[in-house]
Amino acid sequence: MARVFLFSEMGDRSPARAALAQGPWTVTARLLRGTFLDCPIGLPPDLAVVEPGPLRSPEPIASALAAHPVVGRTPWLLVVDPDRVHLAPALSCNDFVLRGFPAAELAARAERVLGARTRHGAVVRSGPIALDLAAHTVRVGDLPVEVKPQEFALLRYLVQFAGRPLSRDQLLRAAWGPGYAGGERTVDVHIRRLRAHLGSAAHHIETLREVGYRWLA
Repeated sequence: MARVFLFSEMGDRSPARAALAQGPWTVTARLLRGTFLDCPIGLPPDLAVVEPGPLRSPEPIASALAAHPVVGRTPWLLVVDPDRVHLAPALSCNDFVLRGFPAAELAARAERVLGARTRHGAVVRSGPIALDLAAHTVRVGDLPVEVKPQEFALLRYLVQFAGRPLSRDQLLRAAWGPGYAGGERTVDVHIRRLRAHLGSAAHHIETLREVGYRWLA
């Protein structure tokens, strides 16, 4: 199921939250305050929806989103005021809706953006590894590799931040969520299993003593 992050300044009055709740995806509401995006390090969503407060200029928010380490490459959809709609085409958003939108319109546009992502951008490659983000499958060269959901989440996160040292805590939150009560040892166990699945490509996962792990592209 697709994961959607909603960054909204509207709180409980958010029309976007009510509209997205009708769709076939999981929605996580995140705080938007000025250009601050409440989005801790973790697995990126499949879509971000940005809902600024009325009369807010979307340009600074678009810049903050593009620079964010988690959602900077995520497709996103903007809620924009009618008198600022002329700014939307110059932004990096994949689509936009006018404030006051019918709920069905936002849901339809979100589905369109997610569908385009699945058709054109669902396969991530790094070295011999190919991850199909839509099908949640992994290939090493031409060979399919079976992995469990948490192993796929770990691999996706490592590849997304290739070359960057990632702590066990970061990996734990990325694959299991911030509320998971298990210890960091869980990461070591699943990394060991993941390496076994990857076979000849296992060396791309580097152990960093007293730190965590890093993906070597």
